[in-house]
Amino acid sequence: MRSVSIISGSSTLHGALRSAERNWVRRLESALSAENLTADHWAILSQLSTDDGMTMSELAAAARLAPSSATRHADCLAERGLIFRVAATDDRRRILIGLSGLGAKVVDRVRTQEQLAEDELRARLGVRRYGELAAALAVIADL
Repeated sequence: MRSVSIISGSSTLHGALRSAERNWVRRLESALSAENLTADHWAILSQLSTDDGMTMSELAAAARLAPSSATRHADCLAERGLIFRVAATDDRRRILIGLSGLGAKVVDRVRTQEQLAEDELRARLGVRRYGELAAALAVIADL
């Protein structure tokens, strides 16, 4: 017998999380497409906006991307001048990735739209439930 949860009619937590992610990305789609970005591009740029100077493996892990995908997306973003690569001063063999000035401007524009979406969600859920959701998602992300 198949049970259906109250979470958007999904039969599993996995289904509910995937549905929530797709709906959230869809909310940001106009801001992302205006900047010619994918959700994976945004994951990289957003991460670099808070953790400048990361190695590719650190960036891939933080953005939750496969290393090969992160490299491919980073190449695209570098070609557009949104990120840069530089040798680390302590070990010239180590390459660090950072957000360029142009990339920071793009992040600011998308982040404004993301903040509006978050504010709308917070208003719909209420501050307490929004905080509980954020805390629960943090636990799930760290599993």
